[in-house]
Amino acid sequence: MDYSPMEFENFNTNDFLENASFRRWVRKPDAELDAFWRGFLEKHPEKKPEVIAATNFLLGIEQQVEKKASSDLHEEAVFRQIKGTISNQDTTPVLSFTNWTAWAAAASILLLLGYFFFSGSSTQTDTISYETNLRKSESALIERKNDTSDPIPIALADGSTITLQPQSRVSFAKNFGVGTKREVYLSGEAFFDVARNPDKPFFVYANELVTKVLGTSFTVRAYQKDESVEVKVRTGRVSVSVNDQIGKQENISIREREGILLLPNQQAVLSRKEIRLVKGLVDHPVLLSETAPDLPRFSFVFKAEPVSEVLATLEKAYGLDIVYDEKAFAGCQFTSDLDGVPPYEKLDIICRSIEASYRILDAQIIISGKGCQP
Repeated sequence: MDYSPMEFENFNTNDFLENASFRRWVRKPDAELDAFWRGFLEKHPEKKPEVIAATNFLLGIEQQVEKKASSDLHEEAVFRQIKGTISNQDTTPVLSFTNWTAWAAAASILLLLGYFFFSGSSTQTDTISYETNLRKSESALIERKNDTSDPIPIALADGSTITLQPQSRVSFAKNFGVGTKREVYLSGEAFFDVARNPDKPFFVYANELVTKVLGTSFTVRAYQKDESVEVKVRTGRVSVSVNDQIGKQENISIREREGILLLPNQQAVLSRKEIRLVKGLVDHPVLLSETAPDLPRFSFVFKAEPVSEVLATLEKAYGLDIVYDEKAFAGCQFTSDLDGVPPYEKLDIICRSIEASYRILDAQIIISGKGCQP
């Protein structure tokens, strides 16, 4: 195909209906078309509603044409009639099955269940619960529940500790620490402070997400009713990936299957419906020196300091990755006392002083602006 997925990023339902490649894929797909459009939907899941709406309309056309095959009505005429209906609507069309045959209705239901992504069952049927994870354990387990209104501490045999939040529960082997790996199963929210042992990695199974560490501290939030699972790292390094039980599905991307690495003040959020991992920064980054006393402490009092030095201080103090055009901002200087100011407010103040702005993308802070003229 000569098309690039970028050409369709801004398509609406009407645009998909007019596109010949899309229409061929819906009605008579071949291997090349199928691979292309599946790839597009994997990269742009936000387009699924428009794709489903357009597909339903095209299937409706096919059935109207079949029903009127003995008449002079041509498919393009039906297409124009339905497309005109869409154009006259102010919102995404709400489709009705009243004029469709049973075949078209069944096809639409299959699409709504996730045909494009899964060629079979949807992620909803593959939801993994606390109980599902427990059944995979090969060891006899101990369960601890927190039915109180306060966090409770739990000490593990290897020296690790768990701070279990209210309405949460964890399970672990009766002979915890014996064997080649340490495994904990969580429902709810808990903070883990893991004793380092490179020979025995520590795993936390929380719904569809698996967290693997050697020795670090982090928080996992995985209530069964929630639509997402969250991991927030305080110290060390954490690897997160989707559970093997769903990671083998064709629709799961390499990022979710192989996992991502998280550093201090970073987080990962797994959308349970789409099985998509999003990496970012925690809401309230803490100074690395607060969690590791042996690390250096930094002063945030600046007097006519080059902005590059100011940003470098923030990077070292909080473990941040700040990206900007060093050449454009080379002439910028900054003076202020930022001691005691939260990190994101520090960034706001710095950016305002140099007429710049910042955004967070995949745990990186990206600063943009016209820079400072020498």
